[in-house]
Amino acid sequence: MQDGYARAGELIGADLTDTATLWGDAADSDTSVQVIVADDSLTDDAISRGFFKVTLELENTRLERVLAGKAVLNAYGSPPSDIKEQVKTLKAMRERVSFISAGDAFQWFEENTGGSPFSLES
Repeated sequence: MQDGYARAGELIGADLTDTATLWGDAADSDTSVQVIVADDSLTDDAISRGFFKVTLELENTRLERVLAGKAVLNAYGSPPSDIKEQVKTLKAMRERVSFISAGDAFQWFEENTGGSPFSLES
C-alpha cells in the first residue's frame, strides 16, 4: 500500500503510535522495515492485550520483535531480496507473524532484552 506510514494511525485506529525497527540499512537511512504499533488501550476499539512476534530472516540471522496491540508493517527503500520476499505480500507477511501468549511474550523479553517493558497488572 502506498503511504502506509502516513496512514498508519488511521489504519490502526489510534493517533498515538510507536515505531519498532526490524531491520535497517546502515548505508541508506531511507531503507528499513518497521512495525508501527498502537497499544490496545489506545485504539478506537480496544480489545484485550494481544501479543505478537514478527520474525524476518536475513542471511541466516533472525530479526525478531515482540509487540502488543495493533500494527502496520512498513518497508521502505530497497531492502535486500530475501527481506523483500518476506514482506512483499500479505500472504508472505502472515507467515512472519505469530500471535503468542503473555507468558511467551514475557519469556521472550527476559531472554532477549533482560526484562519486560510490560506490567502484568491492569
